Amino acid sequence: MAVYWLLFAFAAIMAIAYPVNQTVVRSSLGHSIAFASFALFYTLVGAMRYEIGGDWPTYMTMLEDMSQGSLSEAVAYTDPLFGLLAWVSLQIGGGIYMINGAVCLILVWGVISVAAKLPEPWLATLIAVPYLLIVVGMGYIRQGAAIGLLLLAIAHFDRAKPARAIIYLVLAAGFHSTAVLAFPAFAWSLARRNKAYAVVGTIAAAIAFQFFLAPRLTNFESGYIDADYDSSGTAVRLAMSVLPSLLILARVSAFAVTDRARGIWISIALANLAAMVALYYATSSTAVDRIALFFSIIQLVAFGRIMGLLSVSPRMFLLTRLVMIAIAAAVQIVWLGYGTHAIYWVPYKSILQFL
Repeated sequence: MAVYWLLFAFAAIMAIAYPVNQTVVRSSLGHSIAFASFALFYTLVGAMRYEIGGDWPTYMTMLEDMSQGSLSEAVAYTDPLFGLLAWVSLQIGGGIYMINGAVCLILVWGVISVAAKLPEPWLATLIAVPYLLIVVGMGYIRQGAAIGLLLLAIAHFDRAKPARAIIYLVLAAGFHSTAVLAFPAFAWSLARRNKAYAVVGTIAAAIAFQFFLAPRLTNFESGYIDADYDSSGTAVRLAMSVLPSLLILARVSAFAVTDRARGIWISIALANLAAMVALYYATSSTAVDRIALFFSIIQLVAFGRIMGLLSVSPRMFLLTRLVMIAIAAAVQIVWLGYGTHAIYWVPYKSILQFL
């Protein structure tokens, strides 16, 4: 468990040390090195894990099934881009460890790309640690990669690069087909930005749905919905996204993001509210839980803009950061210490222990 707390402590210490006057530090070499070091640390921890994550047996079976097959068979076996990554890793002897490392790199890259442009970048990074980085990134690896690519799409859209954003959206669907369900969050912003981009985005969404999601709808329905699978703690995890969503919607006038990204984040906030309603009527809480993971990224922007959302004066920044760190710490304590499925992540085991 210590390695998880080292990861948490890295982001927490940086959040405390982050100055009130952020103009210089944001573009400083030291700040870039800190983010790169955090990303490297997380990627290595994720890559070297052994029998960690609730889906570990599933992925090992998947790799065993694909080990003797062709590239076309690997791509058809699972989500195509994950199948491609798995096949390449198997061919060069990287196995599950190269795959896990690549997925963790994509996810943390997406988190940092969004966090780095927020007023409180390390608070945004910190809230991603307990669940998004540890649980999703080191457990639900296809979805982890897809979420990382969605975050990269938002980051590039925010930087006035909608064409790249569309590419990242399609790549996200290639890693986990249900990422297509997050595409509508970009639709309104694309339409406002440029009607041509809106047309391209609609075509990309239609293609992604046809080639990525539609062929896997039967598996998704039988795997989660028809089986009536339930995930314990789904309501709590949704609440972790619903509360910041409500804060953003209630304080939308103080939600100082660019016009380019505002529509996306508001759509994601509304999607979280819809997910909570869907949970009440759904026959499978697991289906709602997995889909809602795509919208849990609202936590990053809420923590990253918490000072403005709560109208915190500069002299209260440190205290507010300490409160936010305490909230994130509570999430990690509850998950690692009391979560029903925490046994799949605790204790942390590394392949290096067996060399």
